[in-house]
Amino acid sequence: MSQKLPIGLSDFKEVREENYYYVDKSLFIKEIINRSAKVLLLPRPRRFGKTLNLSMLRYFFEKRENSLIHLFQGLAIEQDTTIMQHQGQYPVIFLTFKNCKGSTKEECFYHIRHLFKKLFLEYKAFLYQTLVEEEQQDYDIITQEQGQIGNWGEALSFLMQLLHRQTGKRVIVLLDEYDTPIHAGQEHGYYEDIILFIRIMLGNALKDNSDLEKGVVTGILRIAKESIFSDLNNLDVLSLLRSEFQDFFGFTETEIEQLSIDFSLAELSDILKKWYNGYLFGNRVIYNPWSILSFLASEDRFPRPYWINTSGNALLREIITRTEHTFQEHIEILLSGGTITTPLNENIVLRDLEHDEQNVWSLLVFSGYLKPVSFQLRCEEPIYDLAIPNREVHAFYRNTIQVWIQRTVGSQRLQQLLRALTKTDFKTFGKLLKEMVLAVLSYHDTAGKKPEKVYHAFVLGLLTSMTDRYQIRSNRESGYGRYDVLMIPLMPSEPGFIFEFKKIDKPDEKNAKEAMQSALAQIKKQQYAAELQEHGVKKIWGIGVVVEGKKVWVESIAL
Repeated sequence: MSQKLPIGLSDFKEVREENYYYVDKSLFIKEIINRSAKVLLLPRPRRFGKTLNLSMLRYFFEKRENSLIHLFQGLAIEQDTTIMQHQGQYPVIFLTFKNCKGSTKEECFYHIRHLFKKLFLEYKAFLYQTLVEEEQQDYDIITQEQGQIGNWGEALSFLMQLLHRQTGKRVIVLLDEYDTPIHAGQEHGYYEDIILFIRIMLGNALKDNSDLEKGVVTGILRIAKESIFSDLNNLDVLSLLRSEFQDFFGFTETEIEQLSIDFSLAELSDILKKWYNGYLFGNRVIYNPWSILSFLASEDRFPRPYWINTSGNALLREIITRTEHTFQEHIEILLSGGTITTPLNENIVLRDLEHDEQNVWSLLVFSGYLKPVSFQLRCEEPIYDLAIPNREVHAFYRNTIQVWIQRTVGSQRLQQLLRALTKTDFKTFGKLLKEMVLAVLSYHDTAGKKPEKVYHAFVLGLLTSMTDRYQIRSNRESGYGRYDVLMIPLMPSEPGFIFEFKKIDKPDEKNAKEAMQSALAQIKKQQYAAELQEHGVKKIWGIGVVVEGKKVWVESIAL
């Protein structure tokens, strides 16, 4: 295949004119035109083709002196003569907010003002001389980056009005990555200010505006219905949970099959599936386009976390290392290949992430870090089973937890603890675990009704560094019961481990010694070693971890 790969390119005209490889998404145009709603919101994860698709819409609809119909020759949309009548017929405003962020409110608003300044300068030669003096003054406020927040909140609707009047055609508005400033505001403490501005801007431009032909808005999330979109009664929200538009972001299995032919990938199809497949948009299985193209461009064709490494992921990393034991249990279930069950909220309030776990899971799904694998109706509400999509995203979770653990307890001390475990030096393992508990876990973590679950989650976090040598499993059936943690060595000659966590249940168990006897007896009685034995593991150790507050006792038994 002689065509170049469009990695990092989001300008449709450049991709087509410079003969880059293009996966034909042109029927997206037809879906946009045929959709009855005036405004469409299409939230999808980052780098799944949102900007390129909006760029395609721009070059299709925009009326220019020089026709751009050649960009669509040979594409599927060219066959629809009715749709092609819309080509080059409208004034178009295209704005991408992907760079409108900053560590301060002032920095973020500087980027927004500069974005509008460039837009107004782009149309100045076409519009300025037709304006009355008062309108020219308003126009100059934007091009000179002056005025108050109200001027900037009305800038988009003002330009729409001018273009409609000048051309006699209503305006198509394309807004890309509208929520980037909002994510930055949440991370850096100016959330309320940026939410207010976005609400004013979108309300002025998209609500009951006679200058609007069609609006298409993309981002990662639908942010807080009550804060931004409540005034937009003409809005159609088409999230990745919906089947509409399911083929137009990311690569479908059919498109991957064609890529495999074009780039001789047949023998690598299993690698592509394990690493970059697994997303589910509507009813369609989707591959990550950024990672697929990056993989194709690499000389060694070696699977790497290409998509994960393109963003700081600060907010998501902060979320994943939340210390609530129930949340960490769910993360560990996901890491061990299991699913969790939860409703999803399409109207996420970022400021409530700390207090609403449903918002957290929803954020991870709509950001591409979890996938819905199935759902069922419960009391007329869809309840979803969620899983990690693929190895690339699994690596993100594992590495995030590893880095957090290493920063929290110290990399050297962590390695000492894990080395003691694999060498079956349980005295040293217990001593180091006690030290880590005292350093990391607070009294409030361990003073609840189920402190053993806190320790369970904490130890699971410590063990994530062992996934290159062990399968780490949690809360699964083996023998006649459900073990807490099982470590299956990838090399059967190495020792396997079963952890049982237990608090002192008074009055049945008067002290730690009795609780420990009960924990170790449970491992033997329930035959938790059965799964390890099935894997051919010969050296098997049961490890009891008894807890009371921040006190920890560790003992072992050979099985």
